Amino acid sequence: MMEGMRMEQTSAIILAAGTSSRMGIAKQLLPLGDRPILAHVIDRVLAESFTEIIAVIGHEADTIQRAISVKDDRFRWVVNKDYRQGQGTSLKCGISQMNEHHSSVMVFLADLPFLSQETVHDIYILGNVMLQETDVPFVLQPSFQGTAGHPVFFGHVEAEWFQQIDGDQGAKVIMNQFSIRKRLSVEDQGILYDIDTPEGYEKAGRFYRQT
Repeated sequence: MMEGMRMEQTSAIILAAGTSSRMGIAKQLLPLGDRPILAHVIDRVLAESFTEIIAVIGHEADTIQRAISVKDDRFRWVVNKDYRQGQGTSLKCGISQMNEHHSSVMVFLADLPFLSQETVHDIYILGNVMLQETDVPFVLQPSFQGTAGHPVFFGHVEAEWFQQIDGDQGAKVIMNQFSIRKRLSVEDQGILYDIDTPEGYEKAGRFYRQT
C-alpha cells in the first residue's frame, strides 16, 4: 500500500454460482493442492483491504458453505436463486447486496485460482488512485499480452446501472458505456487461466504442482 494513501471503501464480489455444466461437477470445490479452487480465490481477496467481500453462490450452495469456512467479518455468502439463467444474474445479485454507501467494486471469478496476489493488489491500488484522481465513472482491468481479464474494478458506479445486465451477458454490456476504460498490463497469465473442462482441470493440477 502506498504510504499515506487513503483507501476508499471498496466492495469485492466473487462470482461463484455457476453450474459447471462442462465439468459435470461443482468445480468450485474441486481440489487444487489441498484446498478447493474457490478457496484459493477467496484467499487472494481476503489479503486486500476491501471493506466487504461478497461471494455469490447458487449451484451446490449448501455444500460450498459447509466445505469452505471463512473467518473474516468482512466476508459473507449470498445465494443467487436465479443462477441457472447465467452469470449476469449473479453479478446483479452481488451488486444488489453491496453496502449502499460504496461506489466502487472489484469483481472476481471463482475459477481463476492462478491469479497472482500481485495483480490483485496492483489493480486494487490503481483503482483507488483513480478514485481520487477523477469523479468520472471508470472501469479498470488487467491485461496479459493484450488480452483483458479479471478482476475488474468499477469506480464511481451506482448499483442500478447493473440491473440492465441480462442472463449470461456478464459485465461487458455496461463496460462499453464507460468513457474511462483503462487496462493495466501484467505478466500474469492467471488473469485468463480459467478452469472450464475436465481436461482443463487436469492441466491446472499439473501446472499447480510445478509452481
